[in-house]
Amino acid sequence: MFMIKSGKNKQIAVIISAVSRFEDKLKKLILLLNMCKNFCTLTVTYNDEKLIGGMLKGIEDLYNLVIISKPWKGVHTRFDSTGDIAKRMGANVIYKDFDWENRNIKAVSRETEQRNFGLEYLYNKNFEYILILDSDEYFTKKDINKIIEYVLKNEADSYIPGNAKVYWRSWKHHYQYKGGTTCIKANIKIDRKRDLDEKTKKVMMLPNDIVLHHFSYSGTKEEMKRKAETRPYMILNYKWIDNYWSNWKFGDNSFQKIIETKDIPEEILGRYIKSINLLY
Repeated sequence: MFMIKSGKNKQIAVIISAVSRFEDKLKKLILLLNMCKNFCTLTVTYNDEKLIGGMLKGIEDLYNLVIISKPWKGVHTRFDSTGDIAKRMGANVIYKDFDWENRNIKAVSRETEQRNFGLEYLYNKNFEYILILDSDEYFTKKDINKIIEYVLKNEADSYIPGNAKVYWRSWKHHYQYKGGTTCIKANIKIDRKRDLDEKTKKVMMLPNDIVLHHFSYSGTKEEMKRKAETRPYMILNYKWIDNYWSNWKFGDNSFQKIIETKDIPEEILGRYIKSINLLY
């Protein structure tokens, strides 16, 4: 009889312990959901239908604003399904013509103006912090939560990732770099492109265990050339794509120290593959 009673007590103790752990996790989840009310995301984009779905999947628990306009440089022909995918993912999508050509606004200033329009829009919706993510910038959901927790504990005007992986031609190779602004206070304006003047603003680096997965240089040759037509990046042009990017061989580090990818999270890889196949 004693053995039976002892066994039942152990079972009860196990159940109580499990319930206690569940309650702790539930409290943390509720706390995180309440914190998330102060955070939202801003994405400015043009014809990124093969990337935006996977990016938005990682931030689906937040309010997402996607602003689509004519390209920062080059000629606008048509919009692809970027907006439709973003709407299906639950984002608030705004198509806006900034009339840059008639106002003679330079390409770099166009990006700045578009982002600041989004910041003001979200500030007027009473958000306190804004995650700035391009269509090709992926975080795991766990790392998004880490960003939120870190920002709330560490006061600054903006936050940049100290650990960013830029994927090269595909997800199988990448190089390391420090990214641009990832999170910013909603009441602050961008100074240039997506960054602040560090002489007048407090910019803080995010912890190294928070990883930005950036698919900027991954894709087909045709996709890279379409990007070169619309993005004002000096190195991204037809000549560079034809002569270097297309002919790159492993071991050539003349552009960056490019290494083999061995630790891409399954969540990131799954979202990326699903996205480039237009399955969102």
